Amino acid sequence: MTPAQLYCWHFMAYPHLPADFDEKHDSGWVTVPNRLWDAEASRDLYQTYIDQLAYADELGFDGFVLNEHHQNVYGLGPSPNLIAAALTQATHRGRIVVLGNLLPLHMNPMRMAEEYAMLDMMSGGRVIAGFAPGGGPETFNYDVPSARSREQFWESLDLIVRAWTEDGPFIHEGVHFPLRYVNPWPKPLQKPHPPIWVPGSRSPGTLIECAKRGYCYFLSSRSHGSATGRAKDQFSDILERHGRRYHPFRMGILLSVYVGESDATARAECEEGVWYFLKNCLKGHLRTEGRQLTFGPGVPYIPTRAWRQYLETSKPGRKLLGDAENWEELEASNSIIVGGPETVYRRLAELVEKSEVGNLLIQFHLGNMGDDITRASMKRFAEQVAPRLREHSARVFAERFPESEEDMALAGSAQ
Repeated sequence: MTPAQLYCWHFMAYPHLPADFDEKHDSGWVTVPNRLWDAEASRDLYQTYIDQLAYADELGFDGFVLNEHHQNVYGLGPSPNLIAAALTQATHRGRIVVLGNLLPLHMNPMRMAEEYAMLDMMSGGRVIAGFAPGGGPETFNYDVPSARSREQFWESLDLIVRAWTEDGPFIHEGVHFPLRYVNPWPKPLQKPHPPIWVPGSRSPGTLIECAKRGYCYFLSSRSHGSATGRAKDQFSDILERHGRRYHPFRMGILLSVYVGESDATARAECEEGVWYFLKNCLKGHLRTEGRQLTFGPGVPYIPTRAWRQYLETSKPGRKLLGDAENWEELEASNSIIVGGPETVYRRLAELVEKSEVGNLLIQFHLGNMGDDITRASMKRFAEQVAPRLREHSARVFAERFPESEEDMALAGSAQ
């Protein structure tokens, strides 16, 4: 039986903010002044981060994850395909996941179809193609109105898949992208096309569209309590209504992990990086200068069910991850898992049992965390946590999803 797939996710945070950043600045997003960028201190930053991902390949991770963000200190990846191209040459085994390109921010979806095809050829067929409409901060950066971004997104994605799977040239009579000649060179190595992942935050519309098309759904929440299990149940019900069935590799979740030699040393080693990440990198993610950044500029179009769900999860007083005031609150969120190998294994095993999700996308580098302790944590995880977690998850999945063994085996190799 296929075990949980363990990916190393790197957000490529900016680590050189001044010590008084939290006091003097309202946000690390959109309006954060770029005069704070220190080019000299950051000269080797991208190379360091690429080398950490190459190290994940050496350690035997199943793949590496990148994503697209703009005008922020949280993630220095405005063009993740550039990093993915470097990884095609610096890695040899793991899958390269871009989760994902923000389609409404790009002028023509054929550019993304061509770039992913190039990456798939360059990597020997190791690409997982992620696509997303883009969150509020990114749509504000590019002035993309919410009212049409969802419709643009699904038209773009459907066109990309058609371009990968149909011989051209053909005509696309689209609302947003009418094209007379669709005839991309090159086409991807993987057939019928690279696996497709789509992130979301439990919006019924996104769940339905992923279910209809057979794509992997990635839950973008960072807190994994009972809501993660509810998201899995919700997606499972939607899959059944569309003639499909749930198995653990139809979903993925994001979490952050630091593995020390013991619980006590782990916290001491990573605490500075964790609080830098929470107080600086996440600051103003959803609101800055009094402006709501959850949705793009203009009047947002949100289906009634999705709006009701958003209101329920955004009640006044509800704390987000970045609002944690002490270590105990942080531990309770079950988002950043810190401890020795035994503690990290136990908590991840419990998460797999409760969530029944097979794709674990794990962030090891947090905030301004140093290269040495990042690599040490990755190594401890790969050697002392991953083998047990793979064995345990394979057993859990075999017991609970015996009818899906063929689907899961396929998912584990090519999704």
